[in-house]
Amino acid sequence: MAKRRFRIDGGNYGGELVLGEVSPAFASHYAESQDHVVEAVLEADQMGWGNDDEPEDALLDPNIPPIPNTDFNMWENDDIEHLNAPYSDSGFTVYEVPADKSDDWNYDKEVYEGEGICVYGREGGYFGNEEPEIVNEEDDKGNKYVPVLCFHSSEKGSFTSWFVDTDEDFDEFKLGYSIVETNLCELVENVYYDKQELEANYDYNDTTGKGYHAEVGWLNMKWHDSKELSQENMEEYWLEYEDNVEWERENR
Repeated sequence: MAKRRFRIDGGNYGGELVLGEVSPAFASHYAESQDHVVEAVLEADQMGWGNDDEPEDALLDPNIPPIPNTDFNMWENDDIEHLNAPYSDSGFTVYEVPADKSDDWNYDKEVYEGEGICVYGREGGYFGNEEPEIVNEEDDKGNKYVPVLCFHSSEKGSFTSWFVDTDEDFDEFKLGYSIVETNLCELVENVYYDKQELEANYDYNDTTGKGYHAEVGWLNMKWHDSKELSQENMEEYWLEYEDNVEWERENR
């Protein structure tokens, strides 16, 4: 059994974010009036589009603003991305807890507060607001633009935690993380210690909402960095990470 156990807590600011495809009409209608997207999303979600009372041609009805989709639920509109995590710039706090796991949520012994070292960032949700000529079809250059909605709830509180079992003191330079970059924010995705990915623990996830943010546009799927694609490049990322660690040890 390891002699030491540490709990890594993410920062106190972050939130939930979803990115998913919406109807072309919805994206076109709100691309020029982004300030009204949150209101439109909340209204569509509360009205329960997709029930038996909805007209079949609701997406095309000229008398009402376009809706995101039939059967719309704002937190389930996540076919491209769904994250719930601290912001990438909110840092980490590390506590030593009993090695026998008898009190994993003890806050008495703080051993580190500060930044980790970024292993990589992936472009999970960068998109433009200008409507392309070709939508939902791949062009001769391999571009495929899809109309999307990015919706984010900004929150404050306790997000994810990660645990490390070791025989040594906690080494801040072994703490790494990856991020997902979107139009609305950058969120922590994975956390690593000594180049090993740690399992996320959400047992004490407890947050208070501070506000909603939303944006529509067209995402080029050619340039969307999936999590699976990023994992294929880990060898290259670790080489860059080692260079950054060396610099941080000398200059931090």
